[in-house]
Amino acid sequence: MRKFSAGKWLAVQILPKWGFVFIVVALSLLVAQRVRAELLTLERAVQIGLEKSPEAQQAQEQWESARAKERLAYSPSEPNLVLTYNDLTTRFNTASSASHSVVLNQTLGFPGRAFLAASQLNELAESQRFNLEATRLQLATTVKTAYWNLQLARRNLRLNGDTQLAFERILEIAKRRYEAGATGQVDYLNAQVGLLSNQNDLTDLKAAEKAALATLNVALHEAVDNPIEVTPIQMTYFKIPPFQDALEKMLKNRRELQAALAQSRASEKSYKLAWMQLLPDFQFSIGVNNYDLPAASPYSSLNDYPTQTYSFGVGVTIPLWGLFNEREVIRGAARDRGASARAVDILLNQSKVQLQTLLENLHSAEEKVRNFEQHILPLAEQSLRLALTDYSSGKADFPTLAATAASRRQAYQTYLQTVVNYLTTYSSYGQLIGEDL
Repeated sequence: MRKFSAGKWLAVQILPKWGFVFIVVALSLLVAQRVRAELLTLERAVQIGLEKSPEAQQAQEQWESARAKERLAYSPSEPNLVLTYNDLTTRFNTASSASHSVVLNQTLGFPGRAFLAASQLNELAESQRFNLEATRLQLATTVKTAYWNLQLARRNLRLNGDTQLAFERILEIAKRRYEAGATGQVDYLNAQVGLLSNQNDLTDLKAAEKAALATLNVALHEAVDNPIEVTPIQMTYFKIPPFQDALEKMLKNRRELQAALAQSRASEKSYKLAWMQLLPDFQFSIGVNNYDLPAASPYSSLNDYPTQTYSFGVGVTIPLWGLFNEREVIRGAARDRGASARAVDILLNQSKVQLQTLLENLHSAEEKVRNFEQHILPLAEQSLRLALTDYSSGKADFPTLAATAASRRQAYQTYLQTVVNYLTTYSSYGQLIGEDL
């Protein structure tokens, strides 16, 4: 009789049948462990969003382009090289020329114009730099908002689970009282309706969670269904400065305002450059004359006369038609200067209103959150416990119990939404004063 060990039997009988299942379970555990390990913090999410953002990359390229154009202000005009054959005895026959000359002409702009142009281009580059920083602050706020909304969606799912347990307990009590004859069938049926309605809410909450996940993935430039684990939502109280202190920071640091001011300074310098077009330019020329026919030389009567002479000249461009040609350019530059100045005023007024609104919203949201944490949420929990006890003992009716449970859920939902509003408002405040808070 052959001996068959338990190990061989396991290898022959069990592994072929269940090996695939074991492999799937093991891979699932590894994937779950990997997902849990890859917890995405808010700081890391902002970093990834900025690194991958095409908007930030575009603003970076525009700034680099503006910086490169600064050096163009010092670029001289192209020189002009002229070769001339003189006194041809035969038409277009250069071999019959008495002399030929090579002249190099160079035009130089009026002194100071290049420096002013470089300063104007520098202001434009500064405006692009501030736009880049403003774009990065806006992107950071966008990523933070998406992150907090995903936190909110996940917390609402947990809240739905807590509410599910409450409705299951209500159903249990209603069933027990109905079976004992202490209440009618209506309460038992309404308890079932409440439980099923909460399950229907779960469907909407899952859809909201998927939408929040997709929004965050888009902000991070990942696939919309890429799984992300975020930290639990947590209320953080920030120190909110007085309006005047915040206004000083905003006037000093807001990137959009700094970009508008730089653009206004560039327009002022463009206006000055338009007037400087009326100033003359200068031309310098140097040349070499070669006498192919010795007798053509003006020094042919001298002994050992040169057959090669040199020329040097200085000229000036008279802007005779400058007022006519540049009139509309000057007018346009003046309008651009005025428009840029008004743009600064408009942005400044809008910023002041926006700052006041954000600070008021921050104070309001903070007061609401404290009221929820210190009063409303503890009272909602206590009310539900008392309602369950009173309904069990027949001191409260079913509508009171159901309304208390719904009120508790609504209180938590409003609280969580207020927390997110507070955090997003504070992030917008940081963006307004030019700081990534």
